Amino acid sequence: MSILKSIKLFSIFANKKILILFNFLLISVLISGCQTSIVLEPTTTFTVETEAPVEPTSTMQPTVQIGLEESPIVIGYIVSGNQTNIQNFAETMITALEDKTAYEIRFESFENPQQAFDNLRQGEVHFIFIQPLTYLAASERDLIVPLLVSNHFGLYNYGTQFFANRESGFSTFFDEKTNKSTTTADFALRQFEGKRPCWTEPSSLSGTIIPHGILAKNGVSFLAPAYLQNPSATIRALYIKGICDFGATYSYSGDPRTSSQVINDLPDVMDRIMIIWQSDAIIPSLGLSASVNVPPQVQSDIKNAFLSLLADENGKAIVSDALQYDIQGFLSIEDDYYEALRELVKAANINPYQHLGY
Repeated sequence: MSILKSIKLFSIFANKKILILFNFLLISVLISGCQTSIVLEPTTTFTVETEAPVEPTSTMQPTVQIGLEESPIVIGYIVSGNQTNIQNFAETMITALEDKTAYEIRFESFENPQQAFDNLRQGEVHFIFIQPLTYLAASERDLIVPLLVSNHFGLYNYGTQFFANRESGFSTFFDEKTNKSTTTADFALRQFEGKRPCWTEPSSLSGTIIPHGILAKNGVSFLAPAYLQNPSATIRALYIKGICDFGATYSYSGDPRTSSQVINDLPDVMDRIMIIWQSDAIIPSLGLSASVNVPPQVQSDIKNAFLSLLADENGKAIVSDALQYDIQGFLSIEDDYYEALRELVKAANINPYQHLGY
């Protein structure tokens, strides 16, 4: 074959190959264009792994080991009233806990409950002594794990009781000899339907929130309450009559009728004011909780250190002085210890977050 013929054949073959390639590309583009109208959304055809965003109320996991000199364990405490020198009183307790655990520990008191709550949320407080409503608020936000509840003047928890003037015509369902109610709340308290209560102050569990919750849970409606700030004032109001029809105060931890503010002025108060009904002891005393960010082993170490300290000869006095709050013992608890309280707070339509510090 001549060279010229070979070149010609190669040219023809090359042109045909280019034409075939061109047609193939054209068909591919057309097919691709058709497919764009039926392609699935990208989020259904593939996934891209990304870190889940942190919610504003979420707590961040600690990035450093706590309990060291540069990152001590912080035990917080929301103080009630003006308690001066509480930091100095707490030093003895902290030293004892450090000796039992070998951790570096710092005590921080808060007069502002909101500040304590914020520090807990931000992981700046690792353990905290708090009252029941504050516990419920923190629990709702998954911030804490309950560890211990304190024995305060011989009680780990207390309750509420309803009072009325004996001349009011109400019936009592309480046996003072056995210190027990003789029937259920729904039967005993229905006589308060449409009557006016005397509560203490809005954040009081035993004098306002829990009695309200018990009535609400049992379908008993009542008139707008009179708020009298303290149990003694409630008993006095019932004694003189005309302010309210019934009232409620603490139970198990004492009897407000026998307080010096009442019985000294009203010596016949025990005869005039009767207990209508008493709840179970469902309000926990001061509790110790841990941040959910604290490792379980550290939670256990601090919990056991407090239990060990209370068993020491002067342990109760050391902790009581540090907290300016009588502590006779500690009981290990879990979240269900607060369940009965939680149910009645909810029945009263109370937001625990609005009552931080209580």
